[in-house]
Formats: sequence, C-alpha cells, structure tokens
Amino acid sequence: MSGIDWTASSIQKKYNVSRETMEKIECYVNHLLEWQTRLNLIGKSTIGSIWSRHILDSLQLVTHIPRDFKTLIDIGTGAGLPGFVLAIYFADQSKEVYLVDSNKKKCSFLDFVSVKCDVPVVVLPERIESLSIKDKVRADIITARAFSSIENIINLSKPYTKHQTKYLLQRGATTKDELSKLNISSIVNMVYHKSILDEESYILDFECN
Repeated sequence: MSGIDWTASSIQKKYNVSRETMEKIECYVNHLLEWQTRLNLIGKSTIGSIWSRHILDSLQLVTHIPRDFKTLIDIGTGAGLPGFVLAIYFADQSKEVYLVDSNKKKCSFLDFVSVKCDVPVVVLPERIESLSIKDKVRADIITARAFSSIENIINLSKPYTKHQTKYLLQRGATTKDELSKLNISSIVNMVYHKSILDEESYILDFECN
C-alpha cells in the first residue's frame, strides 16, 4: 500500500470518513500549512505529501483503537500528530483527548485549530514528567510518534496509566532491535502492525501491567 498516491479523497474512502469530519481535517490541514510559513510544525520535505505522511499516518491508528475508549493522551504531539487528527476522527463521540508537548508555540497552534475546527481537546504545554493532570487522569490509549525511546515513553507515562492501558507507538525500522534490548517485563500482548506507508516501520500495540 505504500506505493499508493494517497489523496484526501482516497483517505476519506478508506476510513469511511464522514463529510463533516473531512471538512474538519481539511480545516486542520489548511491552518497547518498557513502556520508552517512562520513556524516549523512539520518537516519541510513532507509538506508536499502532507495527506499521506501526516494525515494517513495518523488515521491508520483508528484500526487499532477500541471504540469504547474514553481517554487518549498523545505524548510529544508536536503539530497534533497523531493526537489532533484522532481527536477530529472521534470528535462526535465525546472522547477526552490530551495533547502534550513542551513546545509552547506548537501548543498555541493546537489551541488555535481546536477552536477553528471546532474539535475539543486539552492542550498541555508541559513536559510529560510534570503534567498538571498527574494523579488526575488515567488514559485508555497512549500514543506517540517520533518521541523519545520506547523505554522512556513507558517510564514517563506510568503516572497516567491504569490496568490495560493500550500503547500505540509509531516507530521506525530499528524497532525490533530496540525492543530486544529493553528490560521491561511489564510489557504484555505485544503486536507489531506494519505501517501502511512503510513496510519497515511499525505501530507497536501493547499493554503494560
């Protein structure tokens, strides 16, 4: 599937995205490109392939997210990837989505698009180890894309987990090698999902006891 020329239309069809939801995704993309001219939200080399490299890459997670989840925390969300895109997808289902990033300028963008696209999220311009929601929120789902090591993600997110919290981590080609060196016995039910964009990249799907 990595060879497909993904467009807004083909992505909408694949994930059965409603017209209203698609309008919100397009709203997000338009504002992302506008802000990109003055703030480095995404890699410059990926601007021309924004629908595949960022929107599709985020939406592919919905296949692995239980529909009855209530709370999702996206760590190191940056421009809201994948967290804000997922918040748009589930916007009509009363989910709580927390977007965490220490870059305050990127968080200002997320506050802006949350209002413009009418998508409720909680933006936290803080470091994951010292969030204001510590001891208050427990996530059903934790996502992270291009953020730190697997071990760091697990250790830093512990205060926000509960029994059967599901991790969905988007990782590159060295994933299995990195996992082989981990000394975290609490990882259970590990599944490797190949990325729809790159056969050498994975979505790690697991829980921590």
